[in-house]
Amino acid sequence: MHIKILTIIICHFVALGYVSSQNLPSQWRIDEQNHIIIAGDQASKKLYNESKIEEVRFYFSESNFLALLSSNYTTKKDLMCKMIYKGETYDSIGVRYKGQTSYFMNQTQKKSFAVSLDAYKTGQDIDGFNNLNLNNSWTDPSMMREVLYYNLIRNHTPSAKANFVIVYLNDVSWGVYQNIEQLNKDFLKEWYPNSDGTNLRADTPTGTIGGGGPGSGPGWGDGTAAINYLGEDTIDYKKYYTLKSTDESEPWEVLKEASKVLKNATNLVVDAPKYFDIDKILWHLAAEIAFGDDDSYVFKGKMDYYVYHEPTLGRWATYDYDANSTFVPAHSTWSPFYNANKVNYPLLNKLLAVPSFRQRYLAHMRTIIDQSFNQDSFNTLLDTMDQRIKNHVFVDTKKASTNAQYTSELAVLRKFVSDRRTYLLSNAEVKMEAPEIGSVELLSNGKIWPIVREGDQTLVVAKASHSNGIKECALHTGSGIVSIYERKLMYDDATHGDRVANDGEYAIIIDNPLAGALVTFYVEAIANNTDKTITFYPRGTEHEMMYYNVQAKIQSAATVVINEFMASNQGIIMDENGENEDWVELFNATNSAINLSGYVLTDDDANLDKFVFVDGTMLPAGGYIIVWADEDGVQGPLHANFRLSAGGEKIILLDKSKAEIDRVTFGQQETDRSSARKPNGTGDFKIGSHTFSVNNDVSPTEDKILTDLIIQPNPTLTEIQIVTDRSLDRITIYDMQGRTLIVTNNTTINVESLISGTYVIKADNYIGKFVKL
Repeated sequence: MHIKILTIIICHFVALGYVSSQNLPSQWRIDEQNHIIIAGDQASKKLYNESKIEEVRFYFSESNFLALLSSNYTTKKDLMCKMIYKGETYDSIGVRYKGQTSYFMNQTQKKSFAVSLDAYKTGQDIDGFNNLNLNNSWTDPSMMREVLYYNLIRNHTPSAKANFVIVYLNDVSWGVYQNIEQLNKDFLKEWYPNSDGTNLRADTPTGTIGGGGPGSGPGWGDGTAAINYLGEDTIDYKKYYTLKSTDESEPWEVLKEASKVLKNATNLVVDAPKYFDIDKILWHLAAEIAFGDDDSYVFKGKMDYYVYHEPTLGRWATYDYDANSTFVPAHSTWSPFYNANKVNYPLLNKLLAVPSFRQRYLAHMRTIIDQSFNQDSFNTLLDTMDQRIKNHVFVDTKKASTNAQYTSELAVLRKFVSDRRTYLLSNAEVKMEAPEIGSVELLSNGKIWPIVREGDQTLVVAKASHSNGIKECALHTGSGIVSIYERKLMYDDATHGDRVANDGEYAIIIDNPLAGALVTFYVEAIANNTDKTITFYPRGTEHEMMYYNVQAKIQSAATVVINEFMASNQGIIMDENGENEDWVELFNATNSAINLSGYVLTDDDANLDKFVFVDGTMLPAGGYIIVWADEDGVQGPLHANFRLSAGGEKIILLDKSKAEIDRVTFGQQETDRSSARKPNGTGDFKIGSHTFSVNNDVSPTEDKILTDLIIQPNPTLTEIQIVTDRSLDRITIYDMQGRTLIVTNNTTINVESLISGTYVIKADNYIGKFVKL
């Protein structure tokens, strides 16, 4: 057992939000078993499903459409046509030729295509995508480099989804194309919680210096678009970057200021992370260098990469574009610090000169080598792609290469991976022995990986070792999946939560945030060697982090409970407006009335003020109250601003101090049937016939609900009569909020005093409803 965890200091930092699969960007997922949030390791689906090859057929009305496409190239004008994909027709789409060397140097008919599904018809898309990039694999006889590269680096850095398609023009096959995701706001939404920042392509814009084709403008490697400081006039920056999207007021000013910091800062360890997402940039640079990317920041220094300014934290990050020139054999002997000695490449030259950044970069490079340059797994991936496209490639009459070149190029790819791995691991810095981190555990209240609630004491324990010993072990903590991480030393001294001094077990108490927070963290171990070699756990830091959610503290006494709910109401119960809505029933389990003023009902741990009961809301002793989960708060004070998911989710009840009173997590629900606690107020939830606003233990038989209780006249102005041959001991009328209005044993009841609306009536074991006009 670990020693008693010390009292912690409460740290009030703002979390990005409680994590669930519903509020993560689509490229992120939760690994609950290993307590990890991870990005980029999911197989692409639908339009970019790598396991399938679909046909994309274009139909042009003009017989000279090839000539028109060529004449439209410079103006980037879309040629209207029809497209058929997976049997569905898309009318009035736009198609144009794209690319630079793949267009100008390519003398075949097989050009690359840019497709705009919404060019002439607003809102037209496939699976949410309205742009297609169909690349012709120019200079790539394997015809798979982009799909292969993006598949391999997506575990390390944001990258496009990609797969293969067969293109037809007026029913003539144009052969295999690589279908590459557009790097626009839709792409950013997959990787970031906020896509409203500034997205720039490092490439000379059309109509400015250097535009118009290959070889024009300043030479490659001059650093004009490499985040170099170009002076105070932002016009000088606009010449070398293409603005793709922004919702920021001064994007060029922000780029200029970041470039200036990169050039002039005397303490980049402190200053650079304020302007740059250092970790994402280092992963991107390591991936480009590892795969010998000819079209890249690291090779050209001015184009063929993107830079995104994430607005939440105000930091720039880079990511890849144009991967047809990867796996270049001549680059298999690139240094792992390729071009880092050139001042025109400041992301390499400046960042890798900082020892801690350099060691982080090296840790990432080792991870890429281990995971992406494993010969067996690479061969399996390559063989799978070969089996998928080989027959299509061999019958492709439009391609610029031969079938023999295709076959030999696969051997080139295999050899590159083998040679590159060997060369990188021969580098003195890369092959340095790194520390090992055996395990990382989160403890609270004597339990491992428990539910953590506000006010709980929390401890992280890690085991680390190295043949030279460990110089430092540190914990990096953040809030959310986009965060500036705070680094704190961990200790192996038996006074910070670890069990025994100097046994390789390091520990630290985490500052505890408020309820609703998502805490992300990872561990860093530094070897006690000359280079101070680093290892991280998890290795995919900072796109792979351990996490925990902070839930609200629990009120000790169960006073009010979530007693019943219906998440798929098709009309068996109507609200006071005659609408069939989801509903939640609360039950007062005490013998005293409870004032619900300020209490909260929510379905989101990150929003603990979602639906707040208004002042004066009273719940009688042993009574019930109904909240309509209809996102229609204007209809009354008991109409919540959220709905329930019939597929399953959670309902949380908190008191006015934000202490959790009750919580229900439920799965798939059934239409017109409720989930109710049985026994009433205390038992587990069971799906069955509803007992709306009454005790769950005296449920009618399932076939008799709302059918056997005959009420006349209905609707009524003054009175109702219950038609029955039975004697009834107790008849209760409720409003649609579950409040008791009339209690009697008379079968004829005067309801003239009730306002117009729908009411529920319970007579012994039978339930019905009537409308008061």
